[in-house]
Amino acid sequence: MCIKLYIKVKNFLEGFAKDESGMGTIEVIIIIAVLVSLALIFRNFIMDMAETIFEKIKAKTDSTINTL
Repeated sequence: MCIKLYIKVKNFLEGFAKDESGMGTIEVIIIIAVLVSLALIFRNFIMDMAETIFEKIKAKTDSTINTL
């Protein structure tokens, strides 16, 4: 009885170790975590860059509207 249980548990654990069905999910989670951490590290730079871009867009649209 104990030997059958041992064999079943051993086969289950070997199959579990070889199973790679969840690897895609783990990879995506790791990539998202890296991107979020980079965004947090460079958030001031990103905010300043976005603000500069939007100021340039606003200035150009204002000048275009004024010429009409």
